[in-house]
Amino acid sequence: MKPIVGITAWKRRLETFYGPDTLQTLSAHYTDSITNAGMTPLMFPSSLEPEVATSLVELVDGVLISGGDDIDPASYDSENTDSKGVSSVADQFEIAVVHAAREQAKPVLAICRGLQLLNVALGGSLLQEVTSAGGVHELISRDHEEMSARRHVVSFIADATLAGIYGAAEAKVNTLHHQGLDRIADDLIVEGRTDDGLIEAARFDGDWWALGVQWHPERLEGDHQEIFSAFRRAITDGAR
Repeated sequence: MKPIVGITAWKRRLETFYGPDTLQTLSAHYTDSITNAGMTPLMFPSSLEPEVATSLVELVDGVLISGGDDIDPASYDSENTDSKGVSSVADQFEIAVVHAAREQAKPVLAICRGLQLLNVALGGSLLQEVTSAGGVHELISRDHEEMSARRHVVSFIADATLAGIYGAAEAKVNTLHHQGLDRIADDLIVEGRTDDGLIEAARFDGDWWALGVQWHPERLEGDHQEIFSAFRRAITDGAR
């Protein structure tokens, strides 16, 4: 059987045939990348109680913590100064999923909000605004084509897992976020930074395979898709 990957979704209010409705949403970019890497995706709704996380993670071989809106600063003991669209319900469920995956030694791939969530779940904190006019991370634009075209460089540290995945010391990635890691969790190791020093990639320091990136590899082609192949290898190697 192909490995089954649980992917966290995000609840959004959208216009439908029935009028405005609340939907559990998950971009097909995630499911396509997982499928193309030889795995089967299974959606985890974001509004579930934390108590069900253990049984859900037992159903899958790995977990992908996907993107979404900002994490409630209360999750890392801070006041809300620049966080938008927060959902403490989603935060607590996803944090429980991370802990369940760690307890069950199920590999975790964390993307964008996912990296931030992984850091918070393990005791780290976030910067609530990292954008600036003319900076590495430009101000968020409502022009979707412009946002999708933005790129910046992440440099990998020596012996980084991502350096092996990309076969390079750096990668040009998309720029689709306005928050980032501040205090990195004790159990995480920095994998890569931008020119302005922002942490944009980290991995777990230990036997558990958990890797997070701030960019969206599922929306990029070429070597970026190798992240999903590495995720699959982590799952299948652990099953042996």
